[in-house]
Amino acid sequence: MRIFEGLHLVGSGQFGISHANDCHVYLVDCGGEVCLVDAGVGLDNERLLRNIGDAGYDPSSIGHVLVTHAHSDHAGGCKGLAEATAAELVCSESEAKLMGEGSDEELGLILAKHSGCYPEDYVYPHFTPTGIAADGDTLRIGDVEVTCLVLPGHSIASVCYLFDGLAGRRVLFSGDTVLFRGLIGMLNCPGSDINAYRESIFRLAEVEIDALMPGHLVFVREGGMEHVQMAKEALSGVYMPRCMGQP
Repeated sequence: MRIFEGLHLVGSGQFGISHANDCHVYLVDCGGEVCLVDAGVGLDNERLLRNIGDAGYDPSSIGHVLVTHAHSDHAGGCKGLAEATAAELVCSESEAKLMGEGSDEELGLILAKHSGCYPEDYVYPHFTPTGIAADGDTLRIGDVEVTCLVLPGHSIASVCYLFDGLAGRRVLFSGDTVLFRGLIGMLNCPGSDINAYRESIFRLAEVEIDALMPGHLVFVREGGMEHVQMAKEALSGVYMPRCMGQP
């Protein structure tokens, strides 16, 4: 699914283009190098690879997989993608540790299975990324500069990736940190922290963006700041803000 020049959605359970448990998986053509943002759950990597091919790209051309956080729907596919491509996998140090050796409890998987989010027999495919993204790090991928923003709240050290100059836009891949109309991904599981969330969103509200590409729900090609500001406003009040998954 082409979003705009250089940006394709190649995985999404919500839109029915890959496994039902997959988050949105984005393919970004940075000019001279192709990368993915997030990796899906790992229960049907072959379909994800076919979608990459259908978008006109050879999976072997993927240079990086930028992982927003370690939860299964975003990172379970990392091991399979690492085996199928020559990509370097990148995430924050704390999330990399969880991906490599985190227990089901630390990964929030016990509660997620109890809530029916994953099959009871699902086993997390542990894999340790070699690329570590510290807060404020910049990566040069093809012709595009990518800034890594480590923003705890949804998880212990979620990363948002800001692509500057992608089809003339500043594009934020926000994972589950902020979503359409200011929804946030506050969870009742280890690593999710409302105080850290508030600080992260207030900080993110100072970063100028054009397009917002979250890990779930609707993405927006323009006006991304409006949705970040809505999250900031929601976290400025006395009541818990509306979260992803609530009716």
